[in-house]
Amino acid sequence: MRITRGEKNSAPSRTTTPNRRNSLLRSEWPLLVYPVLVVAALGILYGVSQSIQRELTPSPAGRVGTPAEAPSVRSLEGETVTPPADAAVGDVAVVQEHNPTTLLGEDHASTFTPDTAETDAQPAATDLESLEGTDRVLAMLRQALQTGDNAQVKQCMDDLVALGDDVVGPLSEIVASRNDATALWAAKALARIGTPTASGVLLDTLTQTGDGPYKEQLAKEISSIDNHDSWPVLLDALQDTADAAVMRAAGTSLARMADKPIVDEIVARYDAAATEEQADRLARMIGNISSPAASESLLALAGDVSATPQDGLEKAAVEALANVADAQCVSYLLRKLEASAPGEDAYLFNAVASISQPQAEAALRYAASGSKEVSAEHGRTAAIYALGNFPNEQTYALLEQIVATEDNASVLSAAARTLETIRNTEPIVAANVAAQGHEDFLLPTNPMQK
Repeated sequence: MRITRGEKNSAPSRTTTPNRRNSLLRSEWPLLVYPVLVVAALGILYGVSQSIQRELTPSPAGRVGTPAEAPSVRSLEGETVTPPADAAVGDVAVVQEHNPTTLLGEDHASTFTPDTAETDAQPAATDLESLEGTDRVLAMLRQALQTGDNAQVKQCMDDLVALGDDVVGPLSEIVASRNDATALWAAKALARIGTPTASGVLLDTLTQTGDGPYKEQLAKEISSIDNHDSWPVLLDALQDTADAAVMRAAGTSLARMADKPIVDEIVARYDAAATEEQADRLARMIGNISSPAASESLLALAGDVSATPQDGLEKAAVEALANVADAQCVSYLLRKLEASAPGEDAYLFNAVASISQPQAEAALRYAASGSKEVSAEHGRTAAIYALGNFPNEQTYALLEQIVATEDNASVLSAAARTLETIRNTEPIVAANVAAQGHEDFLLPTNPMQK
């Protein structure tokens, strides 16, 4: 069949439209990808935003991040504890706020670090109604330390002391553990109880404790023991120990409570000492005594004022008299200084010049003003130097009077030096005397007169 020109031209016209559509799709499909990419990017950004918001949202406990990395803090008495996973930041602040070493006073300012932390030693809540006796008092003490209730701490300590030896066992376990927050308070209670049993426990614990702040605190508590019944235990510890802390703590306690029975026993042990080291240690114990109750025994031990000390014990007794320093002791020392031979008076001069006890001031002022029982170069000069330990208006006025009227070179030099020391250390004293005048300060009288 033949095809005419018209037929040839019409056939291609029927196939042109589909071909053009296909060509359009092939050339313009990349334009359709851009909206899809934009939608996908928005979705990703939304997901990231939600994730960041979840991370920044505080946990129920009020902390940022996971609780696994909770910081460690210093708890009561200095031990390191880690707050529980559900503890809030505010709870940690409460643990740090109340430090029981503050309640102990200035002389217990230092803290100790236990060998191991006992985080469950102080439960958050204790059923006090279910406890009785010692357990109840100790639980209340722990609670008071946690809350910083000073009045309750004092009451608990009084209750523990009232229990006496009945509470020594539980308290000794706490002291020995070192981990409980009440360890130092338990030691303080034992020292206040101060019976031979309580003192022995503290001394044994101190011996077994390694050097460090905790040992220093224990030694301070033992030094405060004043129960006279415990002096044999303390003296045994002083004589037998090789631990310097034990020796120092026991000796300090004995020096404050010493009386005739204690002095007599030390003298007996000195005479029976097997080694020179033991004798020297006991002599030092005598020399450290500061108790007025030992005055008569020390005067007898020191011997006649004109006699030269025969051994270390007699010389130590002289040193102890300067520690006690009541009027009778000061008078003895001044008279012994006057009677001493040349070259043998140095330790006596230094003993008098070192006196600083308040009860000695009147006797020293009287000697410095020119007592008949002392000479210018010996007793009077030593007394003037000792007055430097009493930097008050009365002392300053007396020294100015001595400087203005004295002819003896030794006395004048001593008074001038002591005045200069007081001006440098207590300038307000000099200013007060200058403002008020000497007439406002009484001249010293004989303290031995009645």
